[in-house]
Amino acid sequence: MTMAASSDAPDPRPEAGRDEAPGGADGLDVLDAEAHGVDPAEADAAPRSRRLGVVTLVLALVLLAVDGVAVGLLQAELVTAAASLALVTMLASIVVGVVALVAVALRRGRWPAVAAVLLCVLANPFVLVWLLGQVLPTS
Repeated sequence: MTMAASSDAPDPRPEAGRDEAPGGADGLDVLDAEAHGVDPAEADAAPRSRRLGVVTLVLALVLLAVDGVAVGLLQAELVTAAASLALVTMLASIVVGVVALVAVALRRGRWPAVAAVLLCVLANPFVLVWLLGQVLPTS
């Protein structure tokens, strides 16, 4: 009975002010850029560092070079050293590839990170040996 009485009571606010929240249209002035002295155009276009994408690209190039050294060691019949380098390259290419995908998703050097993902796939020893087997003639 008390609930019915409280809902029947008139709203003390004037008609025009009922829909407006105290902090703006949504009442969340904490999230509004203008409330904190930030220009809304600058808040949306914050500069992003390309460093993550460039670093992953450099690491992918290094991994590709290390994989080339492993193939060279395999040609010189140093199988243990070649296998060790190939294992390190395989694990590192997975890690660098995942970090490069994160850089693509976060738009932190997107195009260098895309190139890093492709190079990490190529730096995987299984992919590289398969590609070399397809391209080079066998005797």
